[in-house]
This record gives sequence, C-alpha cells and structure tokens, in this order.
Amino acid sequence: MSHSNRGLNEPFYKWIDDVRRAMRKEKELQDKLEFYNMKLIGYKGVSYDRIGSSGSRSSGDSELLYWLDKIELVEKQIERYSNIILKYNDFKKSVGIKEASILDEWISGVVHNKSNRIDVNKIVRSWYKTLG
Repeated sequence: MSHSNRGLNEPFYKWIDDVRRAMRKEKELQDKLEFYNMKLIGYKGVSYDRIGSSGSRSSGDSELLYWLDKIELVEKQIERYSNIILKYNDFKKSVGIKEASILDEWISGVVHNKSNRIDVNKIVRSWYKTLG
C-alpha cells in the first residue's frame, strides 16, 4: 500500500500488512518446524554402552534441549500468526462477498482501482466496528 492513501485509515492498513506478514511467516515457520522436528527425530538417544563416561550424556542432553527449545519457540510464533489469520478470516466472513474478495486482493498485493472506493470505505468502517 502506498502511504498517501492511508491517512485516517492507517490502523486498518497496518492490520492488512500484519495479516499479509502473518500468512507469509506462518508458511515459513511451518517449514522451519518440520525441519526442527526432523532434527529431533534424528537425535541420537542415550547410548547405554557409555554408561561410565560423564561428558557424552550431558552434551547429548543439551542438544536435545536445544531442539526442543527451538520447536517450542517456533510453535509459539505459529500460534501468534495463526491467531492473526483466524481473526482476519472471521472478519472476512462478517462482510459481503464483494468486500471479502477485495480483502483477498489486498492481502495478495493486487493493486486496486478507484471504482472500489465505496467498497473500500465500507470495509474500513466494518473493521473499525469490530474494534469497539
């Protein structure tokens, strides 16, 4: 979005940008989570043939904790972005079909033509109503 058309509707356009970012980041994070889970699956368990050696077990445990921490962090981020997307989808259901289509165009980055100005204003008003 160009900043010249934002004006009083700045919070709405920021929200659109947040939704767009959430959709992009959620996909990236899902891929990252899959990678971390594969690393965790590949993690070597405790080797019982080294019961007497002290250093090997603690380094293995720290590697396990490292991957578990990474997974937990990514899952929290995914949850945060999923909530943004869920709220977007709920809002989209609350507007008409034409307005929902315009919202999808915004999210995909399609440039809007001026004939949609009335629809845009209707969407922005509806969005502000959901805040209050």
